[in-house]
Amino acid sequence: MEFMFGIPSFVQFGPGVAKKAGEVAQGLGARKVLFVYDKGVKSAGLADEVLKALHDSNLEVLEFDGVQPNPTDTLVENAAAMAREFQPDAIVALGGGSSIDCAKAINILQTNPSPINQYDGLNTVPNPTRPLIAIPTTAGTASEVTAFSIVTDTTRQKKMVIGGQFVGATMALVDPQMTFGMPSSITASTGMDALTHAIEAYLSKGAMVPTDVCALRAIELIYHNLPTATRNGQDLEARTNMLLGSMMAGFAFNCAVLGLVHSIAHPLSVHCGLPHGVANAVVLPYVMEYNAPAALDRMKDIALAMGQPVSDMAPVEAAKLAIAAVKALSRELQIPSLEELGVPRNIFDRLAEDALLEISTIFNPREPSKQDVIDILVKAY
Repeated sequence: MEFMFGIPSFVQFGPGVAKKAGEVAQGLGARKVLFVYDKGVKSAGLADEVLKALHDSNLEVLEFDGVQPNPTDTLVENAAAMAREFQPDAIVALGGGSSIDCAKAINILQTNPSPINQYDGLNTVPNPTRPLIAIPTTAGTASEVTAFSIVTDTTRQKKMVIGGQFVGATMALVDPQMTFGMPSSITASTGMDALTHAIEAYLSKGAMVPTDVCALRAIELIYHNLPTATRNGQDLEARTNMLLGSMMAGFAFNCAVLGLVHSIAHPLSVHCGLPHGVANAVVLPYVMEYNAPAALDRMKDIALAMGQPVSDMAPVEAAKLAIAAVKALSRELQIPSLEELGVPRNIFDRLAEDALLEISTIFNPREPSKQDVIDILVKAY
C-alpha cells in the first residue's frame, strides 16, 4: 500500500471561532488585511462580526465585497489589482465557495504574475502565496480545507480548476454559528454539494484509506443532518454536523479528487448559470446509476453509511437502495429537475463535450462517452 494524503489548511473548529480572525491574522504576522466577502454575508450581519474582530486586533483592513457566484477571471483580476495597490500581509475570506475560491485566486496574483488563466490545472502556481484565513458560511464546498480554486474563464467559457501547491488557505476557522443565516434553499443545495463530494471521493479512482474514512463519515453526517438543518437553520447540532461533514468531505476529495457529477456540473454552471450545488444535486443520482456497475461494493458501503438496511443484501441490490435514498433526499429538499431549472435540451451536446474535458472525468470509476453524458442529462431532465 502506498498513498500521499494531506490538506493545505490548519483547522480550528467550533462555535465562535470566527471571532478569532484578528488574533489569527496577527499570529500570522499581518498588519494589513484584505477582507473578501459578498454582499449576502454583509446583509446577514456576518461580515460585520469578522470586521470587528479584525479591527479589535488593530489591523488595517481593505474590504472587497464584490464577489459574485461562480467568480470569473475578470472579477479576480480587478480585485487582485486593487489588492496589489493595498499590499496586504494576509487575506481573510468569508462566505461560501465563491468567496473563498475568489480569495484564493486573488492571493495567487499577489505573488505571481497575471493573468489567472495561466494557472489552470494542477501544481501550476510557481511562487508561495501570502497567509489566507478562510471562514466558511456554508456547509458545502469545503473550499476552506482544499487546495483548489474554481474560477470561470470567460473567454473559453469553462470553469478552471486551479489546484495544488500554494493555492489553499493557511488557516480555516470553521464556525457552525456562521452558517445560521443560510436560507433553507441554500442549505439544501450546498448540503447536496457536500454529499456529492463525499460520494464522488469514495467512488473515485484516486480513493485511498484516509479519504475513504473521511468520505464515509461525511456521508453519514450529511445524510442524517441535512433535512434537519434545512428545516431549522438554528439547530446548532445539525449545523455543526453539517459543517463537520462538509469539511471531512473536503479532506476526502482534496486528495481523491471527484468524478463525473462535477464534470457535468461545471459546464451547467458556465452555460446555464446554475448554482454549483444545484447543478451537482440534479445529476448526482443518475451518475450514481451510471457508475454502479463499476463500483457495486463501494455503493453498498455508501448505502450502509446512509443507514439503509442493506447488510444482508447483494451489492447490486444495495446499490439500488443507495441511489433511491439519494433520489428521496433530493425530493425532500425540493431539488428541481433540469427542465424546471430552464436548461435547454439543445445544449446537451455542448455540455457533454465540455464534461469530457474536465479533470474530474479522469477519476470517475467508469470512462464515459459523450452519449453516456447525454443520457445522464436526459434522465436528469
